[in-house]
Amino acid sequence: MRSERWSSRTADLTLPERVAWVLGDDDGRPLSTLTEPAGLLVAAAMVELLLDASLLDAGASYRRGPVAIDEPLLAWVADSLLAHGGAKVDLQHAVTGNRGAQMIRRTMDRLVERGLAAREPRRVFGYLAMPVFGSALRVHEVDALHHDRAAVRAALDGEEPDEAVAMLIVLLHHGRRVRALSPADPTRASQRARAISDGRHVPLGVSQDIRRLVSPTVGAVLAALTATTVIGSEH
Repeated sequence: MRSERWSSRTADLTLPERVAWVLGDDDGRPLSTLTEPAGLLVAAAMVELLLDASLLDAGASYRRGPVAIDEPLLAWVADSLLAHGGAKVDLQHAVTGNRGAQMIRRTMDRLVERGLAAREPRRVFGYLAMPVFGSALRVHEVDALHHDRAAVRAALDGEEPDEAVAMLIVLLHHGRRVRALSPADPTRASQRARAISDGRHVPLGVSQDIRRLVSPTVGAVLAALTATTVIGSEH
C-alpha cells in the first residue's frame, strides 16, 4: 500500500510487510520476534486484498475478486484462505499452527529479499550460534526505518493520516502494538489509534473503508486466533 509519507526505499512494501517493518527496533537491532504476529500479518494481508478487490467478502465466506494479485505474499494468503472454500468459520487455520508459522517466515523472507533486512546467527546462552527465523533478522536500512516509524508517530501525535498510514495504525491498534512505535506520549497515542480505528480523524472515504471493512476484518482474524488459543488451552 503506497504512500508519499514512506521512505522511497520501502515504497513497494505490502501491508503485512509494513507491519513487520515498522515494528523493527530503531537502532537496527533484530526485528521484533512478535510472539503472536501471525494473526496480525494475515489480517494485514486480507485488508490489502479486500481494499484492492482481489478478495471479496461474500458474507459467510471470502471469494476471489476481479483484480489479479501480483505480490507473492498476498497471493499465498489468498490461496490459503480460499483453498477449502474460504469459509469464515475456518479462518483460524490461516493464523495458527503451520500456516501461522509460514506467514511469519514468508513475511520476513520478503524483507530480506528486498534488501531491507538480513539474517544473522543468534547467540544462545552466550556460546551457541544458531539461526532463528524472525528474531534472527537485522535491519539494514536503518534510516528508512527511522523515517517510516516517524511518519506513523506523527499521525499518532495528531497529524491527519493518509489511507496507508491510517490502515497501518488500525492494525497496530487492534494488535496492541502502538506502544512499540515508542510514541512520546503512549497514552495519547493509544487513544488516537483507537479513534482512527473507529473511523475518526481521517478523510471520509478512508473512514468508510475502516468502518465497513478494515476494523471488522482485523477484529475477526484476531478473534479467530484468540478463540483457537483459548480452546487449545482447555485441552
